[in-house]
Amino acid sequence: MSRTFFTIFIAAFVLVSGLAACKKLPDGFLSTTLRYEEDPILINKGQLRVSSALNFDGSSKPAKIELVHIYNRTTGENVDALFAKKVPMKIWTGILDPKTDTTMEAIAAKQKEVMLAPLAINEVSGQLESNYGTLDLPSGGYTFDLRITNGAGSKVYPRIGNFDLVDAPAFETPSAPYLRMSKVGDEGTGVNLTSAADLDVKIEHLNLTDNKVILKFVDKNGVVFNPAAGEVAKRPNTGLNPVPPNLQNFEDYAFKTSIFNDRMEFVYVTIPFPLNSLGNGFNLYYRIPAQYFNYDDQAAYPKDAWNANPRFSFRAYVPGTYQVTFTMRRISHR
Repeated sequence: MSRTFFTIFIAAFVLVSGLAACKKLPDGFLSTTLRYEEDPILINKGQLRVSSALNFDGSSKPAKIELVHIYNRTTGENVDALFAKKVPMKIWTGILDPKTDTTMEAIAAKQKEVMLAPLAINEVSGQLESNYGTLDLPSGGYTFDLRITNGAGSKVYPRIGNFDLVDAPAFETPSAPYLRMSKVGDEGTGVNLTSAADLDVKIEHLNLTDNKVILKFVDKNGVVFNPAAGEVAKRPNTGLNPVPPNLQNFEDYAFKTSIFNDRMEFVYVTIPFPLNSLGNGFNLYYRIPAQYFNYDDQAAYPKDAWNANPRFSFRAYVPGTYQVTFTMRRISHR
C-alpha cells in the first residue's frame, strides 16, 4: 500500500467516525407492537376496576403513557366528550388503621375530595382504571388511542385497546337467604326455611351520598321489629364456648353502628363492603328471640320454644346508601 493511499484511507476513516459521533442515537427501544392482553377489558358500570398492565413488548422504560382519544367501537364515533365529564369522589391520602382511625374526623383527615373522570390510564403501567363515574355512561364497546413516550421517541398507537362497559348491580348476594328456626336452649337443633312463602329479602341502592346500610326486620303484617328494645339480637355460634361467641353480622364489619326503634344503621368507609370475609363468606346472621313473635303453624313451632334466625348475604361494590328489608312471611310480632 502506497503512503498516499494509506493517508487518504486514514482521513476518510476519521471523517466517517466523526460524522457518526455527531449523530445522536436513540436512547432505548419503542416497539411497534405494544398490546393489552385483556381484549376487551370488561368494566362493570359503577364499580372500581383496574385492568392488567400494557404489554411493552420489550420497549425501554421508564415510559410515559397518555390517553389520546376514545371511540365507539361499533360506529367509530369519537366520544371523548362523553368520558371527559368529571365527578366528585373521595380518595384516600393515607392508610386506614382500624386501631387508631376510630372517628369520622380521623377518617376525614385521611381523605380528600377530588374531581375525577370516569376512566383514566395509568401513565406508568398503562392500566385502565375506572370508578363509579361510569355508572351513568352508555353500555357498549369502546376502543382508544394511546401516546407512548420514552427515550427512543414518541408514538401514537391507534385503537390499541378495547373495553366494554357492562351493566351490573351495585351489590351482590353471594348466597341464598334463609330463616332458621332453632330450639330455645339448643342451637344445634333447627330447620332452615328457604321458600318465598317463608321470607323475602329486598335490597335497594338508595343514593350515592352517605355510605351506610339500613337494616330492617319486618313481620308478615309489615310491623318492624325493634332493635333498640332487644327484639333483634346477635345469633350465637354453636358448640360449647364457641369462638367467636356470635356469628358475624354488619356490626362486625361496619365503622359505626347506630340502633333505632325501627332499624339499624351501619356506616362503612371502604368499597367493597364488607372488604374481607370474617368467615362463612359474606353471610350476615341475626336473631329474633322467641318471646317477640308467633309462628303461623304453632304445631310445628310453638311460641316461646323456637327462635327465628334470619340469614342473608350482602356485598356492595358501589358507594352510597343501601336498605335491606328482611320480611318473615309466616311470623307475626307480639
